[in-house]
Amino acid sequence: MFKNRIRLVLLCCLLLIAVGVAPAVAQEPVHVLFWDNLFAINEQGPREDQFILVAIDRFQEEYPNIVIDRVHQAPDLGTFDQLLRAASIAGNGPDVFNQFAGGSLISFSPFIEPLDAYFSAEEQAQLVGWDSVHDNFDPSAPLLGVPYGAGSYFAIYYNKEKMAEGGVDMENFVPPATWEELIALAEGIRDNGVLPFAIGEQEGYTGAWVMATLVGGLMGPQVFFDMRSREVPINSPEWITAYEAYRQLYDLELVNVDAGSTPSGDGQLMFTQGESAMWIQGGWANKDLVTIFGDNVGLFPIPTLADSVYPGGIAGGPNIALAVSNYSQHKEEAVTFIKFLLRPDILDLYVALNQTEPSNHLQADPTVIQNPLLQRQAELLLDGRTIYPFDNIMPGEINNMFYRLNAAVFIGQMSPQDAADQLQAAYEAMP
Repeated sequence: MFKNRIRLVLLCCLLLIAVGVAPAVAQEPVHVLFWDNLFAINEQGPREDQFILVAIDRFQEEYPNIVIDRVHQAPDLGTFDQLLRAASIAGNGPDVFNQFAGGSLISFSPFIEPLDAYFSAEEQAQLVGWDSVHDNFDPSAPLLGVPYGAGSYFAIYYNKEKMAEGGVDMENFVPPATWEELIALAEGIRDNGVLPFAIGEQEGYTGAWVMATLVGGLMGPQVFFDMRSREVPINSPEWITAYEAYRQLYDLELVNVDAGSTPSGDGQLMFTQGESAMWIQGGWANKDLVTIFGDNVGLFPIPTLADSVYPGGIAGGPNIALAVSNYSQHKEEAVTFIKFLLRPDILDLYVALNQTEPSNHLQADPTVIQNPLLQRQAELLLDGRTIYPFDNIMPGEINNMFYRLNAAVFIGQMSPQDAADQLQAAYEAMP
């Protein structure tokens, strides 16, 4: 009996030792699917210049048990929205995705995990732009995402040499303060044998940037929020006036003749190859333009109409929002990735590599802004006269229609009134 007890004790000890020295089973890493259609600036460039690729590499070093599977989605906004909605309805979309802050993000609210419980008041206080990511822009409503970056603003970029070739005295050049002055400037350039604007308006994006400025100038920076709340109709007289001004660029032969069928990227190529004096675009073009032109490029804001109630308003604002799907099986890991991207040093990396917009973190390092175009935009924004654009506020379905109608209005296939009426009718039909 005693010997049996001794054997039993020895056996237990051996088992404990065996358990103690047995190699632990390695934990399989969690894979987080990230759909990205907004971070990529130049997918063909060196990896070390691609912010999101560098950021993911750094994340993997710090969090080896969370693997970020990034899928670069179609940059066309309508196509991406359709893909994301279809996948979300099926419940097999991404764990994390980026979307334009505001209306585009809000339109996906049925598929989004509210983030209120994941971000403390202290964490939120370190960032600006939260008003653009609450459901229906209501600060008491669920937090649908996080704002990333201080935003981009729309501008008219100009090639100084082509401007001079078009008869502009660049030593004494004063940017036009009104849309009417811009048209007069462009007509003078045209009359001197230089194409004033290179525009690719096939997707309708240029119209969105121009309309944001012109309508916002005529009706004030609150107007697009009032349109979303149905307090102001989209087909208001001011909208028609703005559409008529926008199509002047085509009617007066101030753009390439095929502008309506030319893709946006081809319009950029025309400008960077020296085929026009000016080009309308957002701040995301800053880095490429300085790389191509050096000191030979400048910018000024898209000017408002002469009789604007909000003259000099600059359209733009928070662009990128990051969100987590409510069907994700890895919400905690997804939030870990988002919080990593929101760290001040990673946001500074975003600014340093892209030079398209400032950081929205209160601990940002302003010295990382080296691009003279971005520095100029920061100066212009000091007075705070900004206009948050229509397509950042309205639902994605309306925005996609808006883009399509812009090109039709631009080349005269549709009247401004008909396009505005269609937008109004489509919005009224929405719940």
